Amino acid sequence: MLLLLLLLLAMPGGAGLAAAQETKRLEPVVVTATKTETPAGELGASVSVVTEDELRAYQYATVEEALRRVPGVEVRRSGSLGKTSSITIRGANANQVQVLVDGVRVKSTTTGQAELADISPDLIERIEVIRGPQSTLYGADAIGGVINIITKKGRGPFAASVEQQAGSYDTYASRATLGGSWRLLDYSLAGSRLESNGQFRNDDSTQEALNGRLGLALPLDSRLDFTLRWNRSETGLPVKFLSTNFGPLPIVPVIDVNNRQSSETSVLGLSGRTRPVPWWESEVRLGRYENLLWFIDLPDPADSCPFGAPCEFPSRIRVERREAEWLNHLHVGTWSTSSVGLEYRHEEGDNRSSTPFAARGWTRSAFFQQQFRVLDRLFMSAGVRVEDNSIFGTSTTERGSLAYVVKAWGTRLRGGAGSGFRAPTFNEQFFPGFSDPTLKPEESFSWEAGVDQKLWENRLRLGLTYFQTSYENLIALVTTATFPFVRGVNAGRSRAAGIEWSVEADLLDTLTASVNYTYTDTETLATDRPFPREPRHRWNVALTWQPVRALQLFTQVHAVTRQFESRAAGYNRGHTRVDLGGSWRFLERWRGVQSLDLTARVQNLLDEGYAEVRGFPALGINGLVGLRAAF
Repeated sequence: MLLLLLLLLAMPGGAGLAAAQETKRLEPVVVTATKTETPAGELGASVSVVTEDELRAYQYATVEEALRRVPGVEVRRSGSLGKTSSITIRGANANQVQVLVDGVRVKSTTTGQAELADISPDLIERIEVIRGPQSTLYGADAIGGVINIITKKGRGPFAASVEQQAGSYDTYASRATLGGSWRLLDYSLAGSRLESNGQFRNDDSTQEALNGRLGLALPLDSRLDFTLRWNRSETGLPVKFLSTNFGPLPIVPVIDVNNRQSSETSVLGLSGRTRPVPWWESEVRLGRYENLLWFIDLPDPADSCPFGAPCEFPSRIRVERREAEWLNHLHVGTWSTSSVGLEYRHEEGDNRSSTPFAARGWTRSAFFQQQFRVLDRLFMSAGVRVEDNSIFGTSTTERGSLAYVVKAWGTRLRGGAGSGFRAPTFNEQFFPGFSDPTLKPEESFSWEAGVDQKLWENRLRLGLTYFQTSYENLIALVTTATFPFVRGVNAGRSRAAGIEWSVEADLLDTLTASVNYTYTDTETLATDRPFPREPRHRWNVALTWQPVRALQLFTQVHAVTRQFESRAAGYNRGHTRVDLGGSWRFLERWRGVQSLDLTARVQNLLDEGYAEVRGFPALGINGLVGLRAAF
């Protein structure tokens, strides 16, 4: 019904439609899908781009909030603001999704996950999300896709901004940015702090982030870029984990009053590219990722151990990754681009706790990609990658895709297929008692087919995709007769298939609407059960309205159906969350102030009680108001 309404409103004769004129929308240029700057309309892959304007318009407090609106993507946060979050794409779990910041991997080598809660949207220029296997270009852990978070560059004259927000649950946010360019140099610097007391005792969190970027243009179409990201977070862990996994719903969580977690992360990137002749581009990229994670949990009534021994210990986990890549693009006119790359990664993990262990390993990779562009209509891409790891050996992946564009009709047909793999984490290989160093990588094969259609002078944009993935060698925990009674093995096979559709409509020159829906059917073949915490149905609805130049309003709806938790816990019920807000520019160009905006955002407007992760209640109705000044 909603889809039909949007179609009717978008027709030229529809009520309230502005005078017929083509909406000038710039097609996004995507880097992540091919490692070359490629218009999204020429890609065979499923691509979504969250722009800086969208991040600002919807006033997202965290990256995870922005990713919820992307088709095929599911984000789960364990409770209040700042708590651990995980992301899935088309049923592929967090370990199977690669996350990059400015091209540098930011996933932990021990847990295999990236922490999205501590990345501030204020530092971001855009987020590129590529759905489907991308192991050919990005190696291990890209079965479900790749999320590339690209930070802001300095452009034009010096500019700066500051923002302060306050809201429910004693939440406060402070942000500041500056940037610009001077001759051949461009620069940007941004800092933020977000703190909240949460809804329980020991439910507070604090995140501090700093992001810097420096660029230098050189002769021969060359450039150097240096990026730095640092963040620190401290959060309380109020819900005792074991109290969330057994017993009937609704759950009354057991509160732990002194379980604390601290984290500090640094990401460094240095890249240089040159194009000495028109037919050859070369790029070298160096990256370093380091994360220090501390857990401290002192004894209290919430602590208990079923075996009579102490089960609360402080722990410190340190992970580090150093990586280097050399990439070359060879062009033949405008119709052929061949890409050849070499990559090396060195990874370390050190867990100091009651069960300490240390691990390290290296990975060497070589990959090739060929792109063809035929008559500005047919776009083809194929690639292969060989990756050699010091622990589990050699893996080979392939991928191919194509897109056919009929510009006169505004139609794009696209499809692709490829293999992928997920490397065992250091925890799965070396954690005392649970691990097995002989574990093999998880493997997958995926294919997809889709169509995109533009109608009514590009005021209406439709998309439809079918996807299917099969998995082998899934790493699962099985019970054993000896302590700790579980162990990781390659025991699993599973499958996932589904449909994504999306509608974007410019209903008026000042009114836009978007709707997307994802159907995901998953099955673990050994148990005939769906994937844990993966909803079968997922909807996103968004509306923005600018009734006057100084006022911008928005509303968003995110809804999911129930999700399977585990055999013991059963299902977690679905939920619907409604958010709304806006900004009002009440001052412009006055005594050095370019603009002064009042912002407001209300989340969970209907005050629905739900938990994205069983036993970790999400926040009820809450809001933030703020003031943003630009200079």
